[in-house]
Amino acid sequence: MSEPNPRGTEPADSAADSAAVGVLDVAASEEGAKAPKAIEGRSPGQLAWMRLRRDRTARGSIWVLGFFIVIAILAPLIEKVYGLGPTVNSPDLLDRSGLPLGYFGGIDFTTNNASNHIHILGVMPGTGWDIFMQFVYGARTSLIVAALATLLSVVIGVVIGIVAGYLGGWIDQALTWFIDYMLAFPFVLMAIAIIPIVNTYLADSSGYVPPAERMATIIVVFSLFGWMSTARLVRGQVISLREREYVDAARAAGAGRGHIMFKQILPNLWAPILVTFSLSLPATVTAEAALSFLGIGVQQPTPDWGRMINDSLSYMQTDWMYLVIPGFSIWALVLAFNLFGDATRDALDPKSSR
Repeated sequence: MSEPNPRGTEPADSAADSAAVGVLDVAASEEGAKAPKAIEGRSPGQLAWMRLRRDRTARGSIWVLGFFIVIAILAPLIEKVYGLGPTVNSPDLLDRSGLPLGYFGGIDFTTNNASNHIHILGVMPGTGWDIFMQFVYGARTSLIVAALATLLSVVIGVVIGIVAGYLGGWIDQALTWFIDYMLAFPFVLMAIAIIPIVNTYLADSSGYVPPAERMATIIVVFSLFGWMSTARLVRGQVISLREREYVDAARAAGAGRGHIMFKQILPNLWAPILVTFSLSLPATVTAEAALSFLGIGVQQPTPDWGRMINDSLSYMQTDWMYLVIPGFSIWALVLAFNLFGDATRDALDPKSSR
């Protein structure tokens, strides 16, 4: 028979137990506060966007592209605030030889001149048109033509590439032969040959072609002869994707060919398509400027950087600023597009070291 505990022992043990429980609760609360947060899953698009934001080259190119895109979109508003249109003649700002008065091509930040307007980039020789407004609307022309032509060519290439890669057989052989056949045509020579012929049919009795129709002709020609590289790239990707498990599951579920090609396979091609689009834009900008430089692209009075370079060749020694402004604009825009395209390709490639 056990002896009873001495008086006062049980309360002391209870106090000790309570203290131990309190220490454990504090430790548990501190441990819970220091517990790491749950890991959040990210999609491939979110991971690519994070890599793109960390790339300083990409951020710089986005700022440059944003500048050109904003001035192109807001060109009418800039004209209203600036108070001067791109084709307003100012002959009083030219000397007897047709050269701008003042320094650096007539740059003037005051209104104490014959036109009562500022000219922050000077005026054009021969006409007195404001170069800043020519620069603004020239960016609008280049971006509209390049964006629409590249978009149409990418759409054509994607459709032909998916059809050829998925269907295979004689359809793939015929489309591949057609792609190789189109690649055999030199783009510049075909544009030089086709655009004047089309403009001849579009001209009225006086030989005038509206600017919208002339730009539409350039866009269509660029689209018809610029889709082949995209089609070959997409075809190769589709050949590797058409045997994936999700495609087999869609076939087993009774999905049609159109559904599989454009609902199952196409969403998995957005990365190479985006890279192709971003890298094709600068080439289109350069091609459009080259055609205008050769005199078969956009014509006056529509502002265009390529035609400005062509017009400035006669004034290289007397007014070199007239050549520098459009030339630097094309260089900056094309360089920004190329850097952004390279950064996009690296961001979408999980194996990239950048």
